Amino acid sequence: MAPAVSKHGGVPKLFEAIAAAKGRQVSTSAVTKGGQSWEYHLAQPTTEKALASKVWTWVVLQDFSTRPTTGGNIKQFMADGETFSDRIAATSPKAGIVLYETWARPPGAFYKDMPKGAGPEKMMADLHKSYSDLAADLTAKNADRPVRVALVGTAFAASKAAYPEIVLDAKDAHHASAEGYYLAALVIYEAIYKESVKGAPSEFYKSDLVIPADEAAKLQEIADKVMAGK
Repeated sequence: MAPAVSKHGGVPKLFEAIAAAKGRQVSTSAVTKGGQSWEYHLAQPTTEKALASKVWTWVVLQDFSTRPTTGGNIKQFMADGETFSDRIAATSPKAGIVLYETWARPPGAFYKDMPKGAGPEKMMADLHKSYSDLAADLTAKNADRPVRVALVGTAFAASKAAYPEIVLDAKDAHHASAEGYYLAALVIYEAIYKESVKGAPSEFYKSDLVIPADEAAKLQEIADKVMAGK
């Protein structure tokens, strides 16, 4: 993760700062582990403890990036998503669920040993379908609880097409740059509050994290377009 984002609490705290600037006081908590899937988290006592620690308003769920793709395990992704939904409902039956659609890896070595036709477009199509299918599945099981997809990966693809000069990927071609995580926080904000992020701040933590103002405006525009009507 981009150092200036990571040391201040990652995307959840970036989301908090954006929400505060929009006049919304929120408090977030995160349970994360690099390179691990929902299956791993469901087996951890820390996950159970976090879910049971309070009555949550929203829970954001993000699986390991390749798992909801044809090169991963879509069936298990769906099953684990249902299990997470049930565990959330045990303590927070009215909590909404935000499914964090991740982004496709950029072109390069990642796709080298994959079947012919594999690439960012195919990976993104798989991610979009899997997260959308899971949202539909969870909604069908409990129509009274909101389930929304934060189209972060879709926003990455839209931004790269419209503004290729804005670098969203980190050098490891797996994580995001500071601009990428800023876009993720914008999209999650729109998924939860269903309002435009136009005018969101671009400087955070006493200017320890600064997104150039022109880039911030473009990323806000992308978030608005992607999440319009969602």
